[in-house]
Amino acid sequence: MANTLEGACHCGAIGVALEVEDDTPLSPRHCGCSFCRKHGSLYVSAPSGRLTITLAEPDLVSRYAFGHETATFLVCARCGAIAAAVCEMEGRLYSVLNSNLLEPPLDVDRASVPIADYEAEDVPGRLARRKQRWIGNVAIVEG
Repeated sequence: MANTLEGACHCGAIGVALEVEDDTPLSPRHCGCSFCRKHGSLYVSAPSGRLTITLAEPDLVSRYAFGHETATFLVCARCGAIAAAVCEMEGRLYSVLNSNLLEPPLDVDRASVPIADYEAEDVPGRLARRKQRWIGNVAIVEG
């Protein structure tokens, strides 16, 4: 049986819907990079899930890439919320979702969530990890 988790940025310009099987663990994690730490993001992914990112106001979506520039963060230019990080590989879009957008919020003890440190990864290793662990069925739609 499928379960759909939905949410949006604070102002509603970016909506998200993550469809997963009921027994799919989401394994929330904090990214240890300075950008994600400063935003307090709490990412989830489900490799077998399906994520739809709806850009209700496409002109308000800011795209930000840094470091190796292998992922792009979708940030609302109005309210400042990070919706997701996306990465295109071999013509396919992969993503992690910032669970802070979900309503109702995930029931998570944030203090016990691990902080992931990817600084030592080289680019091929980083992309291989994303292919394995990120959501591999992602659509970005305007509307």
